[in-house]
Amino acid sequence: MAMAASDVAISLVICSSLPVLSVEKFLSPGKHARIEKAVNDLQNILNTSKLLESSTNDGQQSCDCRPCLLDQARHAVDMADKLLLEASRHLKSGKGPLAKIRTLVHFMLPRICIHATIKMALDFVTIVEDLSTHLSQMQDLSQDPLNLDKTAALWNAHRGSVRWDGKVESDIVGREDEVTKLLAQLIGEDGNPDALSLRVISVVGEEAIGKTALVRSVFNRLEIGHSFQCRIWVHVPEEFTMKDLLVEIMKQLAVQELKDLEHKGEENIKEIIHESLVELKYLVVFDNLRKVEDMDKFMILLGDSRRGSRVIITTRIPEIPSLIDPLASPVELNELDADGRECLLRECGTIADDPGLKARILSKCSGSPPRILLLGGLAVASSDSSAAMVDQLADNATLSDIVSLSYHKLPSLLKPCLLYLCLFPKESVIPIRRLFRLWHAEGWVRASPFTAKECFEELAGRNLVQVVRRRKLGGRPKSCRVPSFIYDFLCEMATQLGLLQIHSNTERTDHSEKSEVSRGGPLWTAKYEDDKREDHQHSGIRLQHLRSYVSFYKKKLGTRLIDMEELLWPLIAKGDCGLLRVLDLEGVYKLRLPDRLGNVLPNLRYLGLRWTALDSIPESVGNMSGLETLDLKYTNVRNLPSSIWTVKSLQHLYMNEVRFDDSTSHRKPSAKYLSNLQTLWGLYIEAAKSPMLDVLNEMTRVEKLGLTCSSPVVKDATERISKLTMIRSLKLRSRDLFGQPSDLNLSDLTGLVSLLDLYLLGGLPRGDSLKLLPQNLRILTLSMSGLDDNPMPVLGGFQSLEILNLLGGSYTGKKLICGSGSFPSLRVLKLWKLEGVEDACVHENALRCLEQLEIKNCGVLTSIDSLDRIESLKQIRLIKVKEELATNIKGGLTRKVFIKEEQLIPLLPLGRQPKINDEGMDVNHD
Repeated sequence: MAMAASDVAISLVICSSLPVLSVEKFLSPGKHARIEKAVNDLQNILNTSKLLESSTNDGQQSCDCRPCLLDQARHAVDMADKLLLEASRHLKSGKGPLAKIRTLVHFMLPRICIHATIKMALDFVTIVEDLSTHLSQMQDLSQDPLNLDKTAALWNAHRGSVRWDGKVESDIVGREDEVTKLLAQLIGEDGNPDALSLRVISVVGEEAIGKTALVRSVFNRLEIGHSFQCRIWVHVPEEFTMKDLLVEIMKQLAVQELKDLEHKGEENIKEIIHESLVELKYLVVFDNLRKVEDMDKFMILLGDSRRGSRVIITTRIPEIPSLIDPLASPVELNELDADGRECLLRECGTIADDPGLKARILSKCSGSPPRILLLGGLAVASSDSSAAMVDQLADNATLSDIVSLSYHKLPSLLKPCLLYLCLFPKESVIPIRRLFRLWHAEGWVRASPFTAKECFEELAGRNLVQVVRRRKLGGRPKSCRVPSFIYDFLCEMATQLGLLQIHSNTERTDHSEKSEVSRGGPLWTAKYEDDKREDHQHSGIRLQHLRSYVSFYKKKLGTRLIDMEELLWPLIAKGDCGLLRVLDLEGVYKLRLPDRLGNVLPNLRYLGLRWTALDSIPESVGNMSGLETLDLKYTNVRNLPSSIWTVKSLQHLYMNEVRFDDSTSHRKPSAKYLSNLQTLWGLYIEAAKSPMLDVLNEMTRVEKLGLTCSSPVVKDATERISKLTMIRSLKLRSRDLFGQPSDLNLSDLTGLVSLLDLYLLGGLPRGDSLKLLPQNLRILTLSMSGLDDNPMPVLGGFQSLEILNLLGGSYTGKKLICGSGSFPSLRVLKLWKLEGVEDACVHENALRCLEQLEIKNCGVLTSIDSLDRIESLKQIRLIKVKEELATNIKGGLTRKVFIKEEQLIPLLPLGRQPKINDEGMDVNHD
């Protein structure tokens, strides 16, 4: 175990620490090139030797050199940190009115220190080169073992056929009987008077037997979504405060009283929750319940209004179900039977076709679903050596044994990526978008030949992470979660390595004195909630060696987070944070950032301020020369320093309708500074002579663009956009001086063959404006387009279109007709606030792949003919429409389709005409 810890420590050191030696301002070109080559060589040889070690039973040869290499690597971390900190201080000294004086006074000592540091670094490079040569000879590699392509080929061969198979965490196998029993207790039988009473259903089984997976699979089912008006999931931690769980429930209720929760007492919050739930048919899950006393507290919130509401608890304690309800029949989960085990193993790939290997795996797993999935994923990844790898485990191996083996058999490149996941709170849903940006900022995928997507799919294929949701377009992963038993292992490993520090009001992990990576302190710090322990001081967070600071502190919605500022301001004042690469404060409300933030964080790559409601950011942000991602989405920031366009490393810029007009742009953007930009979201171009129009010309690699224009600018802007051949997603809005939707006079966009997702807000000219759109679109959203001719004949010919959203004012006609054979690939159709449409019709063989239909605020629509022809249709959602429409749709269907109705407009007495307001509602209706 110690040797495996040393191995991952070496990999982490090389990936995250040694690249800082490449500080061009302090190295001659020759020394710079030598250091850079040595770092790359060591990274590649470690990858290669680890692969060879993983594919054999005897890794002794390479292990002989690991203690020496580890010691040198740890020493290199210290030298690299000193060098980068000195470089940061030097860069800071060059700013401000007293810069020249400070430079003259403090010139000699830093230069002496830097020269000493460089000498130590170069001594280390010599050792690295010797070790690389020695290891190459021992591994009997070719004379050019450090070729990146060869390393990639080795890892691809090692990976075998393991990859994410497209399944999400709610797709379970082998529990069909338990699913049927749980569904029966949730939905009940028609006509049974007891079905309307509130019931508590218990799912009980030993640890990691699949209770949570079973309940999630049912919780996410289509029929459950249509049966309950409100669904709430609460994970019950081992230690928790009642107010934390109450806030979590309120978030899922989406009530209006979310702001200023800090000033509301527990009883007040309980009252709000109770009043909200009593009006609904709800389903609430309390996952991982440990004490029946806790359930008593929860039940106070849940009034029984005899609407058929249900509560599910999962617990590993067999006595709890009878204590809650002596007459209830719990759903008990035991080990899978023989058929269930084989069926589940078959989900892991072709290994189930090998009788010998299948028997080996199942003999180690005792019918436990997590064990089968982990060992099956590992066997697929191990390819030819899978049998020998499985034999390393004892019969009936524990879950922790299999988790440990799965982790230690990961290639070195993947271990830091997996360990980094324990920064996120336990059981939390992790956005893939955020995770990939953080991985890249930390450098885990930067030095490898593999993308973040490939690394993630490898982890998912090994069943070490679970995909929670897929994107509608293409089915790519949208969010993920780490199973709790794996999360516990990763936290222990990361703490043991001295990588992780967590601050919360229930736990605090501290840097281990026996750290194998960093002698100075943890590299990653996460803050979950306010740490109210008396011994907690912000100085306890060791700043000097910190690489990532990530906050998930979102409890005080509507309240400024003063204690976070108390951390940031001393951090800036001391200037000890020059190594920081990630500062992620997403969701922290109204944080006040120090003016000098950008001057003292020269190595920051990721600055995440999404959902912070900030009004401004410091001008100094434009001085962050290494910044790759700046995320200001869902903030109130409307101005950015024009110097942001000179950050050559910038790849992803998320904003919220930010202007760069002539009065604020003192620095004209240049092509050389925009060549790396891949995402530009939330730009506002108002003036016809805005320099931002030139920016559109230079973003040759941009893939995702969100742009708002004044109406006179649209034609020019879209002319320039039409030349961005790599663009995949475009959101284009036109607004007038008062912020209202205006005309969208488009240029021809048909040449954008890579464009898959298009959102247009604004009035489209009469005539053939829809024919200016690319035919290869997969998602199209139209809003306020003002089309008076039926758009379906044109749009129906888009052969690849999968999702069509016709939103408010997009079509003003009375009839919506889908002609024969139209929309051959469409899966989702949304019709929102089409106030003039009275009826719709689907002709033969139209919409043949449609699965979801949603109609909202279409106040005069009364019928859609021939929906029964669409055999693929699974669900229909009707919101704020006439009861007559719902009645006609249900009457025209001869097979089962899930129909969810919300706030329908009742049928009116004869002679009474409705008066429809701007939201499509009858204002005369009580």
